[in-house]
Amino acid sequence: GNCTWTNSFNHDNNFEVGTTVLCILEMRTLKNNKVINSVLQDHTGSKAPQEVKTANQTGNLYQCDYSMGRCEAISLQVPPEAVNMSLGLSLAFAANPFRLLACGPTVHQICKENTYANGLCFLFGSNLLQQPRRIPGALRGCPQQDSDIAFLIDGSGSIDPVDFERMKKFVSTVMGQFQKSKTLFSLMQYSDDFKTHFTFNGFKRNSVPELLVGQIEQLFGRTHTATGIRKVVRELFHSSSGARNHALKIMVVITDGEKYLDPLEYRDVIPEADRKGIIRYVIGVGNVAL
Repeated sequence: GNCTWTNSFNHDNNFEVGTTVLCILEMRTLKNNKVINSVLQDHTGSKAPQEVKTANQTGNLYQCDYSMGRCEAISLQVPPEAVNMSLGLSLAFAANPFRLLACGPTVHQICKENTYANGLCFLFGSNLLQQPRRIPGALRGCPQQDSDIAFLIDGSGSIDPVDFERMKKFVSTVMGQFQKSKTLFSLMQYSDDFKTHFTFNGFKRNSVPELLVGQIEQLFGRTHTATGIRKVVRELFHSSSGARNHALKIMVVITDGEKYLDPLEYRDVIPEADRKGIIRYVIGVGNVAL
């Protein structure tokens, strides 16, 4: 790759800007009678991150000699599983001591029916021609562990019925993405009342999302989120409901925000979820006040 140069000059950082290719610019400039190294990502260029090196690799890094107006590619040991990573799309550097972090954030990983986006970075020292440290050292493999996912959905009176239907559609869509996998689902709706619509055992018997979720009717009432979390932990993540000891345990809470007149506080229920190793996610719906 070649770089062309403009006469634009940054007086704060002492570097010139290349305009046609995204490059690493290593140059020596005088500032306070000291020799320093600078690195710049040229945001106007786009060729290097999308440059096709091999059939499944995109992106390249260059070391450019400012005085000669010449660039040479930096040789990197890119693992074959780093498919289409767009290397160089993200760059960051520090000047003292000199360090450069070059990343490719679009590694594609296909795991059965699902495609995951990962990232891979290279951390350079002062010599850009030495092999950098790779972060992470190895890309994570496809998930092998079974998962039990419990939805806790807010059906209180503060949820607009239109948003409640959107919530149901979201749950159905998520469940549909895991068909033909070993993932099990359960669902509880809460307000100041609580209703288990299906357990993990129920999902084993009928795994059609539309049939499981489509007929759910909103409870209305007050918002007792903390109590709902405790009930999911104790009732759904239990062997009697079909929860598996070896499975990854995930709780997804969908709510519009603050609990209301709940007799329990979050500090009363979160430690119990932690002890069971339950990973928790919260998704906002409507006018969220989290």
